[in-house]
Amino acid sequence: MQTKFLAAVRRPAAVGLAVGVALTGAFFLGQAQAQDEFRLDTPTLIYVQIKPDKTADYEAVIGKLKDALRTTDKPELKQAAMGWRLFKSDAPANGSTLYVHFIDPPAPAANYTVMKILYDAFPAESTTIYNQYRDAFVGQSAVKLSLVANL
Repeated sequence: MQTKFLAAVRRPAAVGLAVGVALTGAFFLGQAQAQDEFRLDTPTLIYVQIKPDKTADYEAVIGKLKDALRTTDKPELKQAAMGWRLFKSDAPANGSTLYVHFIDPPAPAANYTVMKILYDAFPAESTTIYNQYRDAFVGQSAVKLSLVANL
């Protein structure tokens, strides 16, 4: 099933980036002091474009996110982690490397703002983590999904 999903995502990825709802920094990027909230109540695809030479930096940030979610004492973030998967496309997206966060089911009480999660978990490293991500970042968009049919 996941293979069919990934094949289906590859072609419309550029379309999803073009028509997706642009995030104003709520999911990933934001100022180090930002308290933005990004909450979800439906399954969502979040497309994140990363500079090809910075994928290791992005994946290091994701490793920190995984550690933060694994060690959190917040039940809503533990619930969020159970439905949060990350895929990497093998096809470039406008010269960038495309990562797709697939969140299903979402945890409505969770704040999915990645930098907020990281700042709370690693306050002493927040500036370093933010700079590492900012330097890798190209763009992002999100597409909320509605189920049409279970096949």
